[in-house]
Amino acid sequence: MEPTTAALWLDSALLDFDTAVLKAVHALQQSAADSVLGPLARGLDLFGAAGVGLIALGLVLTILSKTRHYGVAVLLAIAIGALFTNVALKPLVARERPYADDSRVIYQWWQEAGSELESDHSFPSGHTTAATAAMVALFLLNKRRLWPCLIAAGLMGLSRMYLVVHYPSDVIAGWLVGLAAAFLAVWLVHHIPWFHFQT
Repeated sequence: MEPTTAALWLDSALLDFDTAVLKAVHALQQSAADSVLGPLARGLDLFGAAGVGLIALGLVLTILSKTRHYGVAVLLAIAIGALFTNVALKPLVARERPYADDSRVIYQWWQEAGSELESDHSFPSGHTTAATAAMVALFLLNKRRLWPCLIAAGLMGLSRMYLVVHYPSDVIAGWLVGLAAAFLAVWLVHHIPWFHFQT
């Protein structure tokens, strides 16, 4: 399959930025910090696979009446994010993963990270979109108590770079799409009666 114009533009315009960030991440992989960061990144990868962990979180929150609106917002945000990322942008842009070209040093970094092959395109990061959508939605519903959710969303994006399965620009796009999905989901929960649940 021939690369799309959008994919070619991303690869050329953001090459220096993406490579520089991945090089810095690779340095972390080669340090003592990998004993903590490696398992953390792989754990987040497993939790975010196909959105299963995040969807399960949303479903659990819908069980109790006090947290039902949280669960609805989480599930809505994940669904909206998936529509934009997996249904629209990934097939449209069709950007290859960082490790797709085995002649590049990034391929070696991916091998050293011990990551698995991913089955879809690279832009934007689906894991990052879903985690950001879910976590920001929770934060927006309770900013005083749920601010740590923002850290979780950030860590998911960083883990995708740590495993070298996404370019930094893929992750940034995932953060932005997830942010938009979260705001839209929370707006729906607050303004559309069918989605509105009182605590």
